[in-house]
Amino acid sequence: MIATLDRHWKRFSIGLDIGETGVRAVQLSCTDGRYKMARASRSDGAVAGEEQGDRPRDVADQVKRCLLQAEFRGRSAVAALNTPDVEFHTLELPQVKAGEMEQIVRWEVDRLTTRGQTDREIRYWTLPPTKARAPNAIGVSAERAVALQLHAACGRAGLACRAIDTAATALCRFGSALNAWAPDVVWGVLDLGFRETRLVMCVDQVPVLVRNAGSGGSGWTQRIAQSLQTSLRTAEVQKCDHGLAPPPRAARGEEQRGQRSSDVGSMLLGILRSDVNDLASEVKRSYEYVLSCYPQRRAGGLILTGGGAAMHNLPEFLTDSLGIPVHGAGYFLQQPACRLHYANGRQHPLELLALAAGLALEV
Repeated sequence: MIATLDRHWKRFSIGLDIGETGVRAVQLSCTDGRYKMARASRSDGAVAGEEQGDRPRDVADQVKRCLLQAEFRGRSAVAALNTPDVEFHTLELPQVKAGEMEQIVRWEVDRLTTRGQTDREIRYWTLPPTKARAPNAIGVSAERAVALQLHAACGRAGLACRAIDTAATALCRFGSALNAWAPDVVWGVLDLGFRETRLVMCVDQVPVLVRNAGSGGSGWTQRIAQSLQTSLRTAEVQKCDHGLAPPPRAARGEEQRGQRSSDVGSMLLGILRSDVNDLASEVKRSYEYVLSCYPQRRAGGLILTGGGAAMHNLPEFLTDSLGIPVHGAGYFLQQPACRLHYANGRQHPLELLALAAGLALEV
């Protein structure tokens, strides 16, 4: 099923995103600091908006089905833990000897964790320096049993899981490859998943804030279905096909190009207005908080990833609400600063492959 690892591919593990609605896998090649997605595949499970019920998911079988769709090379893989399986805590650590820091981090994370004193893996990374009074590290905590289950699932699928990362750090690497961010900006990745929306705020190439920004696409679909008295499947189709009505400035642009705003989009915006306004408010508060920690910087752009990123006019709505450029990940493929490209045509939306690509960038 998987070819033998050769010299050209030794450094490029398969990035494996095991999500609520399926599995995505990416393997990269690299030339002169520019990456190509040489192998990419996805295996979708239930339609977004439909519940899985009580059927147990065989993760290994899902991974196998995904890998069969492309000729991935080697067995090495990098997978990710995501919320609620992993917790992030901002920390203010004292200046101590290197050998003492890990114990202090463990004490602090154990004190802050909401999961009790279970057998946990704890790691941390330091944050870029600032003259303001602000956290200087982020601690990461995950149950050892959950990490071992993910490792074992990769093994049953025929892979050697050489690392378990977090979605936040992988998305930061992904965003860093998409754009050459100015050295004085704060930028972010908004990952619109099935059950929740995750926000990763970054300074330079380091995540400085990881936050749950609200419900995901499933909640929006359910709200549409309830309002329109229709099935979840029909509501999902309406959400994907029509999206939101454009904000006034974007609508005027569409009219100048001979396009008309969708009446269905206006209706969906009315249904989801509270959700998207709350989302914009959460993102705005996060930018304001990070900028207070790094007052010498300014607000940069926001990248949208995940299945919900394809929602029509959502980038325009957030751009209008936040006053900063907001784009889906695919937008950056046409920009000269982008260091990540498809090798053989764009078979899958980049927004869906974002996490897998970020994991594949782990070297």
